[in-house]
Amino acid sequence: MLNTSDAVRLAEVRDRTLSALREAIGDARDVAVLDAPNQRNVGDSLIWQGELAYLEMLGLRIRYVSDLNGFDAADLRRRLPRSGVVLLHGGGNFGDLWIGHQEHRETLAAELADYRLVQLSQSIFFADEGRAAIANRVIGAHPDFTLLLRDGLSMERAATMLPDVRRAYCPDMALGYDAAFPAGGRTDADKVLVIARADRESASGLRGIPQDWLAPHRLHVTDWGQHRSDPLGWRLARTVLKLQRRLVAARRRLPVKPPTLPQALVQRAVRLINESNVDSAVSLYSSARAVAVDRLHAHVLAMLLGLGHVMLDNNYRKLGAVFDDYTGVFSTANYATDLDEARARLYEILES
Repeated sequence: MLNTSDAVRLAEVRDRTLSALREAIGDARDVAVLDAPNQRNVGDSLIWQGELAYLEMLGLRIRYVSDLNGFDAADLRRRLPRSGVVLLHGGGNFGDLWIGHQEHRETLAAELADYRLVQLSQSIFFADEGRAAIANRVIGAHPDFTLLLRDGLSMERAATMLPDVRRAYCPDMALGYDAAFPAGGRTDADKVLVIARADRESASGLRGIPQDWLAPHRLHVTDWGQHRSDPLGWRLARTVLKLQRRLVAARRRLPVKPPTLPQALVQRAVRLINESNVDSAVSLYSSARAVAVDRLHAHVLAMLLGLGHVMLDNNYRKLGAVFDDYTGVFSTANYATDLDEARARLYEILES
C-alpha cells in the first residue's frame, strides 16, 4: 500500500501520462492495440494492464487487438474506422535487441500508412547504427506516426538515431495499473525476493549471488516466467492465440481466406494471459520483506505495492533512466550501481 506522499507522486505521473496520450491520440474514440503481450514476461503484462487502465480513463473503445503473430490487416480495417488510431504496445523492445518486435512495427508503419499510429511508451536502444537508419527511414516515412518515449535518455537517443520520427515524452504506462496485495493480506513475509534476469540484457550479476549473500536472511532467486507453473486457463488462452496465428498465416497463403477468430475471444485470451501473469507476481511479492531486481517492471511492481526494494541496471541503462526521471522519488525505491551497494541498501530496508 502506498503512503500518502507516494500516492500523490503516482497521481502526478498518471496526469502527465494522460496528457501525453491525449495529445498523441487526438480526438479519436476508437483504437486498435497491436503487439499485445503473449508470453510469461510479467513486465510486458504489467505494461498491458496499465495501458488498458489509461485507455479506459480516456474513454476509448478497443475495436481490435492482436499479438505479434496474429495481426491481419484486412481484419483490422473491417473493425476499426479510419478515424480510429492504431496503438502499438509499449515496453523496452524498440531497437535491435529484440528484432522481431522492431520488424513488426516497421511492417505496420509501411502497411498502415492511412491510419494514425502511436507507439506507446518505449525505451530505445540500437547497437547497430545501420539498423537505426532503417528504422528511421521506414517509420519516418509514415505520414502520422508518433513515438512515445518513457525517459530522457531515450529521447536523446531518438534525437540522434531517429531524426525523422516524431517523438514525445510519456512515462512508462505500467504506472497506470492499480496494484494491491491479495485480500487476505501478506502471508509469511520473511524472505528477500530477487528477480534476476539471465537474458541478453543482463548486466547486474544478481543471477549469480550465493544463498548466503544476505545472511541470515533467506533468499528466493527467480525470474519472470520461472516463478510459477502455467495454470490451465493460461495454457488454454495461449492455445486460442496460437490458433489465431495459424488462421492469419493461412489467410496470407491461401486463395480462399478462412475467417479469423472473433475479436471477443482473442481479447479475452489476451486479458487472461496478462491478468494471470500479474496476479502471479503479486502473489510472489506478498511473501517478501524486501526485493532486489534488475528488471524495470519488477521495480515498478514493488513500487506500486509500497514494498521496499533495490534495483540494479541492465546493459543499456533502461532502469536508471526511468529511475532518474520519475520513479526515483518514490520512498520505497533504491538504486544501486553494484552488488555490494545493493546488499547494503537491502540490509537498511530490512532493519528499518
